[in-house]
Amino acid sequence: MSHLARVTLTTGRKGLLIGESRVVAALPKQILSYRPKTTYTEKLTSLKQYEAEKKAAKELRTELHNKKVERKEGLKTRQNPDKKNFLKKQFRQWFDNISSKQAYLDREARRQGKEWKINVAAMVERLPVVTPDREQWESDYMQLQSELSKYDDIAYPKELGFEDPMDRKIYTEEELLELLPEGFNPAPRETEADKSGDIQTLNRQLKTRVYFSLEQENGWQLPTVALNENESFLDGAKRAVKDIGGGDLSLICLSNCPMGVTVTEYSEEQKADSGVFGEKTFYMRVQYDDGDVNKNKLDKLNDWGWLAREEMVEKVSAASEDENTALFYKYML
Repeated sequence: MSHLARVTLTTGRKGLLIGESRVVAALPKQILSYRPKTTYTEKLTSLKQYEAEKKAAKELRTELHNKKVERKEGLKTRQNPDKKNFLKKQFRQWFDNISSKQAYLDREARRQGKEWKINVAAMVERLPVVTPDREQWESDYMQLQSELSKYDDIAYPKELGFEDPMDRKIYTEEELLELLPEGFNPAPRETEADKSGDIQTLNRQLKTRVYFSLEQENGWQLPTVALNENESFLDGAKRAVKDIGGGDLSLICLSNCPMGVTVTEYSEEQKADSGVFGEKTFYMRVQYDDGDVNKNKLDKLNDWGWLAREEMVEKVSAASEDENTALFYKYML
């Protein structure tokens, strides 16, 4: 086509016109037989197929989104809302009720122009001596971690004298006990006092905390004394332990701040006789360090002992009709 100055292809009824002359015969056969690679029909078919695929993809996304929303809404009704944060709600309900009652009694005391009698109670706490028992799932987890630790160790060349990590044996607790020297018996985790039910000894309930507790006329409670004038709560707690427990107890004092307070309103007759509205008892936490109480001095009481929290709550519940008293020890100890 280089010999043509200007070539214009047009389509007419009578055939193919090139410029102003009919030189159809001079054109190459490729041009005369030219057809577009994609016809209009094929393009239309491809467009319809694309639209169909796009529509199907959109329907799939819509379906997945609807399922996600439906599942999210279903979780609200499938889960029991009463079990969610149950312990937290239970504590909040108790705490709000007792706080409201104490605030009301404070206002009533101010309205009547009466003071409060201030007491202080000592929470003498002996910390656990041995580790607590493991749950079965904890033992299984520790065993699995020991087995998997083989694959994390670095394998050194045997020529250097290092042991292959995969050859290392992982022992269970039973196998470790069998490796102990003959005649060696580990100290028991449960003592004779636990088996006999003796509560008047520190050598009991080694796996948990125990508290120095007393049984008096109004039931089981902690050592309590009236606070003297110009005496701090901590000094009052130390005096309570010394006056009631005697002995040579050595204590660790953690703070000057009390752990909690209970409020008791006197009857009208008691108010008239004492001139005060009621009693406020502040609880100070101190930890046992060394020594022991004077058992001869404590024998004058109805009963006494070193009780775990569950035991204290059980005894207080049995002696008191007020459920809030037992709950107070449950949350405070």
